[in-house]
Amino acid sequence: IIDNRTGDIVAMAGGVGEKKIFDGWNMATDAVCQVGSSFKPIGVYAPAFELGDISPATVIKDLPLKYTKNAAGKRVAFPNNVEKRYQVSRTVLSGIVDSVNAISVNTLDEIGLKYSFEFASEKFRISDLVNNDRHSDMDYAPLALGGLTYGATVRDMASAYATFANNGVYRE
Repeated sequence: IIDNRTGDIVAMAGGVGEKKIFDGWNMATDAVCQVGSSFKPIGVYAPAFELGDISPATVIKDLPLKYTKNAAGKRVAFPNNVEKRYQVSRTVLSGIVDSVNAISVNTLDEIGLKYSFEFASEKFRISDLVNNDRHSDMDYAPLALGGLTYGATVRDMASAYATFANNGVYRE
């Protein structure tokens, strides 16, 4: 739990049960986990709103961004919504509320991968984002769906989300 006035960590739980060893593995401080849809506000919606071209009332297409072929040669949609159904278009707000993959990906397509990546790494200071010759999180699945190469720490995610409650001001 972060105190939004100071940025201080005021409470933390890093495991379950009685602590039996000093300085053992702590999920809250040591783990780097996949973040999934919890990354959508950080990688897509906050940067989109910051640009000013997109608001919660903006209508975005609720359709696949593209189609690819799988190993069997079958045409596959990207992204898939959870129920594998699309509504043609929806507001960004309904996309956020229902965590709609196609709204997130198509919003990201509107604002651009580079802007989104830089926003998440610089404004929210997500430290485990990568973009090098071997791996890159500057793509649709990592930024819009939370499939990051290495994941993110609990601390980075908590600090990023605390920024929303702190009127957009990030505190380390």
